[in-house]
Amino acid sequence: MKLLKSINNNVALCVDSDGNQLVVFGKGVGFHKTSDEVELSKIERTYYDVDVSYIAMINEIPEDIIKISDKIVLYARTQLDNNISSNLVFTLADHIHFCIQRYKKNLVLNLPITNDIEQLFEKEMEIGRYGVNLIKKTYNIRLPKEEIASIAIHIINAQEKEKSSVNIENDEVIDELTKIIEECFQTTINRDDFNYSRFVSHMHYLLKRLKENRLINTKNKKIYETLISSYKETYECTEKISFYLKNKMKIELNDEEKLYLMLHVNRLCIREDCYQ
Repeated sequence: MKLLKSINNNVALCVDSDGNQLVVFGKGVGFHKTSDEVELSKIERTYYDVDVSYIAMINEIPEDIIKISDKIVLYARTQLDNNISSNLVFTLADHIHFCIQRYKKNLVLNLPITNDIEQLFEKEMEIGRYGVNLIKKTYNIRLPKEEIASIAIHIINAQEKEKSSVNIENDEVIDELTKIIEECFQTTINRDDFNYSRFVSHMHYLLKRLKENRLINTKNKKIYETLISSYKETYECTEKISFYLKNKMKIELNDEEKLYLMLHVNRLCIREDCYQ
C-alpha cells in the first residue's frame, strides 16, 4: 500500500495494490513520504470510496470524535441489512462535533419529527441511542433525545438506495439557494468542497421538513435576535432565501427555521471567506 497524500500525522490517503484509493488511519502513517510503502502493521482502520470533498475536513474534527463516529458506523453495520456509505464516518463526525459545540452554547434545536422517526425507524433510533451514550461516556455530556433522532437521520440517509425524484427536485432548489448566497456575498462557492456538501445535506433536511409541514419550534428567540444583530448580512441573505422558498414552495419560514437557516448559511460563509 502506497501513500498518495499525508492528511495529518495519523491519517493518509493511500492506494492499494489494485489501484483503489482509500483513507487510512493509524499512528504515524502520515509521516511517510509520497509513494512510500505504508506498513500494514501501522494501519488501524481503512475507508474505501470516500468522497474527496470530505477528506479536507478531517483536520477540523478532534480524533476522539472521529473514533466515536467510527464505532457508531461499525455498530450500525451489524444492525442493518442495507449497505452504508463510507462517507458516513466523516459526515456523522462533523455533525457530532457541531452538536457538541451547540450544546456548550446552550443552543438546542427541537426536532418535531423525533417521535415519527422513533416509530418508523426503530433500528436507526437504537443506533442513535448507542451513539449518544458513547458521547456521554467520552465527554460527560448528556445530549437531548433530539440528537438520538439526528444520528438516526444520518444513518437513514447513508443507507445506499437509488436517488428519488424528490431529491433531484430538492437539488434544483438548493442550487437556487446557493446562487442567492453567492449573489448576496458577491462570491463563488466551491461546489466540490466538503463545506458545500455539508450545507447541501442540511438543506435537504430543511426542505424535507418544510414539505412535511413540520417546522422547528424552539425557545431560542433571544439567540435569533442576537444573530440578527451580529450577522446582518447573513440575516438579509436568509430573508431573501425565505422569500424564494415562500414563492417556490408556498411555505413561510418561522423565526426558528430562519435561525436554523442562518446557522448553516453562516457556517458555510465563514468557511468560504464570504465576509472578507
